[in-house]
Amino acid sequence: MSRRSVSLIEFVVLLTGTLGLVAFLGLPQNTPAVNAPSAQRLAQSTVPAEWDRSLVLPRQSDRIANYTMDVRLDPEARMITGWEILEWRNTTGRGQTEFPFHLYHNAWKNNRSTFAKENGWQLGRPNMSESDYGYTNVKRVVVLDPRGETDITPSFQYIHPDEGNVEDQTVFQITTPRAVQPGETLRLRIEFETKQPFPIARTGAIRDYHFAAQWFPKIGVWWKDGWNCHQFHASTEFFANYGIYDIKITLPTEYIIGATGGIPKEVTDNANGTTTHRFYQQDVHDFTWVASPSLVREVRTFVHSDPDEGERPDRHHPLRPVQVILLSQPHHQNLVERYFDATFKALRYYGEWYGEYPYETVTVVDPANNSRSGGMEYPTIFTGGGNMFAPKEAPSPESVTVHEFGHQFWYGLIGNNEFEEAWLDEGFNSYSQDRVMQTAWPPFKATRYFLGGEGAGTVVGIPYVFSDIRLSRYSFGNLEIRRQGKNDVMARKGWEYYQSYGLNSYTKPALSLWQLEFSVGEEMMYRIMRTYHHRYRFKHPTSQDFIAIVNEVTGKDMSHFFRNTWFSSDLFDYKVESIVNRMIPGPAGIFTNNGTAVDPPADSDPSYECTVVIKREGEAVAPIDVLVVFQNGEEKREHWDGEYRWTRFVYRTSSPVQYAVVDPDRKIVMDVNYTNNSKVSRPTRFRSLAARSLGTRWLFWVQNYLDVGTFWH
Repeated sequence: MSRRSVSLIEFVVLLTGTLGLVAFLGLPQNTPAVNAPSAQRLAQSTVPAEWDRSLVLPRQSDRIANYTMDVRLDPEARMITGWEILEWRNTTGRGQTEFPFHLYHNAWKNNRSTFAKENGWQLGRPNMSESDYGYTNVKRVVVLDPRGETDITPSFQYIHPDEGNVEDQTVFQITTPRAVQPGETLRLRIEFETKQPFPIARTGAIRDYHFAAQWFPKIGVWWKDGWNCHQFHASTEFFANYGIYDIKITLPTEYIIGATGGIPKEVTDNANGTTTHRFYQQDVHDFTWVASPSLVREVRTFVHSDPDEGERPDRHHPLRPVQVILLSQPHHQNLVERYFDATFKALRYYGEWYGEYPYETVTVVDPANNSRSGGMEYPTIFTGGGNMFAPKEAPSPESVTVHEFGHQFWYGLIGNNEFEEAWLDEGFNSYSQDRVMQTAWPPFKATRYFLGGEGAGTVVGIPYVFSDIRLSRYSFGNLEIRRQGKNDVMARKGWEYYQSYGLNSYTKPALSLWQLEFSVGEEMMYRIMRTYHHRYRFKHPTSQDFIAIVNEVTGKDMSHFFRNTWFSSDLFDYKVESIVNRMIPGPAGIFTNNGTAVDPPADSDPSYECTVVIKREGEAVAPIDVLVVFQNGEEKREHWDGEYRWTRFVYRTSSPVQYAVVDPDRKIVMDVNYTNNSKVSRPTRFRSLAARSLGTRWLFWVQNYLDVGTFWH
């Protein structure tokens, strides 16, 4: 018998035994397990509440930065050439002569860029050839003025506003000869060329697949009384003003193209075998496109009145029809229905909960294999990620589709500064994605991909679904906090973290929002999120703006909550320290009253003095509930402010305490150690809470053993 056959037998035996152990031992009766948060429908009352009727969505943005472009793609050279006209309106309140711009593609120009430096002096691919690098060259900059054109190219200079890396060329500055006064509009014509790299950081070209993101010179943002135009860091994303984009792209006629704006306003076939596509989109802060002759294009219309999972749509928040454009890979046609289904559900629930999606189209791109462009968001267009072997029990491509669509709201419509406060989009969107997934789909099934990944533009892996293992949407989030949570305070700029960007941009803020919801209640959280989105659509809010909304809507000062979550690296960890049941003995000793003997108290039924001690192991503080269950089935629920290091609950009863659970409803989802949240005074047969902890640990080690043994021997 081969070693591989032995491994497969071990897989069956150990997995079956482990699952049986956990299932058999279980929890005491009537003890809540680690619950997923409520998935009740929101916004379904008979009539909209008064607070809801008072909310008004803005109809358009301030349109500060507007772009007109005419560019051409040379697929063989992977080169985009052309020009842009920027119309920038001065809302700064002062005259301006110096204007910074992003050149994001220069992050991939060489291994001396700040991006490469922070990525270990490399760009994610060993042994790159010269043709694998990318860049943007600015050829000419001209001020367009009714009095004439002025060439200001000589004023062009690279600047380094963040960390002084003089070899970085991701930000440049130009100077105008005359100050642009408040209320005036600066018009610049910029001629440029962009060389697409071999796929790096979700952009670039491979084979005949071209994904163009952050590909043109892009002006910075005047924000907080100064220019905000950061260098491109290895762990950061983007920030820009809203505006109107009117873009012409010329490329070979056989190429299928998708872009911000969705459906071209004009399509012109040229005599040289090329076609010019003109896209137009108002009130966005970026423009991205994809092109390949291999893409399969299909368009369907989302209509809110259509039934969804047998549920009635929210009649009080009707949503506009949206054309959904899917650009899929030929070998992923088995995923087409799943892509559309996920996008339609995301359109529905994000729209009902936060506010109507305001654009006419949304384009879903199924990325090419090894394109590294999967799982990324841009205005009215996003990339998903699918595995041709994707089982229906696993939430891919659904989860990545919902997440990336959700960024149309958190980053797209709420334009936070991703350089400095990435959690305001990634964290908020992860929370929202979790809510959509638990509302619209059955619970996750644990899935492992071998020899590759889920397929979001990467190497396709082979999935295995553990059908009997259901996981909370945030099962491993608190484990990640336990491992890395002490490294950094969440509220830091994206490039200032010590190996914790993912934790502090996605996991911790998402869990903090769930914890906030469990603190204030589901309906109150719905009010908070909906009010915040209505108040700041097409704006650039900060963390303090959100906290102000929380205080306003709840009518409470919630600063203590955010001090312990967003502005602290302290960890939550509450535990049941001890349970002591002492039988109270019968009367013994001398009983007198002022020297006169008296009869001792009469014997009664056996009674106990029961002491339960709860301890705060972590430094973070939160109010907490405690469930105490006695052997006769009686229950008591206690509440503790959680501030001091420990507290004690003492009971005199006829029945001893059987077990105690701290935070029985799992409201403190950021607790880093659930295994100490309960204790049994005297385990009853097959009913020990400790069994769940031990069984979970055993399953963890067995799974890792099987991962290695089954596939590498």
